[in-house]
Amino acid sequence: RLFENVEDLLAKAVGPRIEIRKSIPADLAPLLVDSNQLELALLNLFVNARDALESGGAVTVAAAAAEEARPAGLAGGNYIRISVSDDGEGMDEATVSRAAEPFFTTKGVGKGTGLGLSMVHGLAAQSGGSIQISSVRGKGTTVSLWLPVAETFVKVQPPVEPLATEPLKPASRPLAILVVDDDALVRTGT
Repeated sequence: RLFENVEDLLAKAVGPRIEIRKSIPADLAPLLVDSNQLELALLNLFVNARDALESGGAVTVAAAAAEEARPAGLAGGNYIRISVSDDGEGMDEATVSRAAEPFFTTKGVGKGTGLGLSMVHGLAAQSGGSIQISSVRGKGTTVSLWLPVAETFVKVQPPVEPLATEPLKPASRPLAILVVDDDALVRTGT
């Protein structure tokens, strides 16, 4: 389900001139990540890939259990590696080294905020994962997210139905509520 929820949105984001390829196994372990933030990260990666593919091309999204060597700094445990690759113009080493910096962009004025890869990097870090960017000028770019597998699950219990009670009777005297807060704005509004 990693990709199914946003597949249509991503296809619209890249447009009809770009082919989307995917390699995501059905039995992929669940991730320990905010699913909404992951969807936004994928959208940012697809938009970047689209912008690198000015005359069309392909974007590939792949996910697999991370068997190969991990990026430095990752804690022990199991990870899923999600990669978004394009066959666009690629970036030189200097650009790759700055690509995840907030507000850094290679796009023209008004075409990019420089926050997409920064947000992807933030999601990875917040989730206990990592990001890797590899690019070759003239061949394309791959951005890989290493995200931890959810090793344990908490089974959510359905809410307990409240016991039937008699309807509340109106109070015979006025009631008061005391609000104590150290925020002046809250105090003035109560």
